Amino acid sequence: MKFHKEIFRYKVAVGLALKKLRTEILIDKKPMTQQYLNDDISEKYNKSWNSAREETLPNTTLENLYVICNYFEIEIDNFFKIVKNITDKEIDEAIRSKKKLSTIYKNI
Repeated sequence: MKFHKEIFRYKVAVGLALKKLRTEILIDKKPMTQQYLNDDISEKYNKSWNSAREETLPNTTLENLYVICNYFEIEIDNFFKIVKNITDKEIDEAIRSKKKLSTIYKNI
């Protein structure tokens, strides 16, 4: 079970890393919205994208990792450095703040 909790927490960290990348970009002096990112990825990559799902509890595929890194113009190793720098406190807060995450985590 410990392994499953660690994987779950890592997935949450991936979602938080994506959110960090998105919100660091300003559109009209405001952080980029999920909808803006969804629309932009759809247009640029001809791919249906759901930022909310990717940020909440991603089960990110290699294709999605490619799109994320290409879109934000970062190397994959830099993306995983961002993931690695997500703190336990940030992960705990994300799990506590979302009922779905909290419920899943308790049941692991």
